[in-house]
Amino acid sequence: MKPNEIWDLELWEYNAFMSTTQELQKQDIANAILTGHYTAYYINAGKKAKNPNELISEMYKKKAAKQSVNEGLRDIERLRQLEKLR
Repeated sequence: MKPNEIWDLELWEYNAFMSTTQELQKQDIANAILTGHYTAYYINAGKKAKNPNELISEMYKKKAAKQSVNEGLRDIERLRQLEKLR
């Protein structure tokens, strides 16, 4: 999504976009963990590897930190300055 398109979103659309993006990132990380685990297992080094389910469940347990209003305003100002530079 382009920065100009973000300004046209309503708040609920932006929140849905961000939560979906975070979920997709978690799925990508989970796939990378599983790929690494099974690769190590098949080259006979995986017997010492940590269970991938533990790593994945730890990742999903962590909650995203809530952003304060002032931090949000600073981020908005930073994005506007970046757009002006382009």
